[in-house]
Amino acid sequence: MTAVFGGVVDTLEVQLGGRRLQIVIERRGPQGAPVWLLLPALSTVSSRSEWQPLVTAVHDRVQLVSFDWPGFGDSDRPALAYDADLLRSCLDAVLTDLEARPHGPLTVVAAGHSAPLALALASAWSGRWSRFVAVAPTWRGPLPTMTGWSPGRFGWLRRLVALPLIGPVLYRMNTSRAMLRLMLRRHGWLDPGLLTPDRLREQQRLARRPGSRFASAAFVSGGLDAAGESGWWLEQARSLQCPFQVVLATAAPPRSTREMELLAQTADGVTRLPGRLGLHQEFGALLGRRLLEVQGPMA
Repeated sequence: MTAVFGGVVDTLEVQLGGRRLQIVIERRGPQGAPVWLLLPALSTVSSRSEWQPLVTAVHDRVQLVSFDWPGFGDSDRPALAYDADLLRSCLDAVLTDLEARPHGPLTVVAAGHSAPLALALASAWSGRWSRFVAVAPTWRGPLPTMTGWSPGRFGWLRRLVALPLIGPVLYRMNTSRAMLRLMLRRHGWLDPGLLTPDRLREQQRLARRPGSRFASAAFVSGGLDAAGESGWWLEQARSLQCPFQVVLATAAPPRSTREMELLAQTADGVTRLPGRLGLHQEFGALLGRRLLEVQGPMA
């Protein structure tokens, strides 16, 4: 297994959805230093590699840990009914594994749709965190956000994409470079100059790894949404037992911006950075520096 940001790569075996899955975890930085657990955003191109700009900027001032969610990146991608409960169980297993290892103060940094998954574990885990940071957080998948419909109304889409023959064909059509360019330009990245042919090919390779269509379709259709309404994550945020920081994306889509602003009202600190929903990737170096500033001399 190849390290994507120069760390040590390991696997964690987790029982999920009735299967034993291998979750790929990467660690980098000095032992005993403060730990940042970096949760990748959920998307068709989700991968721990999206934290590379932040890792480069932070270097070895902290210990960095990240992993690929089940169904995405280098982790196992079997044909499962992916949902928020399955991903929460994965995060709980990763936190349990981390707890068993000697480590310094733990900051959880959650990008995009991973924020509500972490918030769902607030009552059980946040008393052991030194800080929780939600970066351009979202709680609803793309189709429920665009239509206002509940994820249940898109169950047919998840079933269709899961079918043999027709499912892979439909998914391949929706992960064409033109479609990925549209998605990343409208919702992901601010600078269109990032959408080079090489970058699009890289994103397409991520999206088209064998088995990726199952978790990706679940995300797009709202199947990975932790709740059906935003009041849930506001209550979860209020139950946090550690300092809470929200990083707002100044150019996020309007509906997502409204939800982020509401969540920010529950936070102990708010930071505004340029970017859309992929700001942790496009402006990862700036984000890393800001997080180090907040952490102070511990880093």
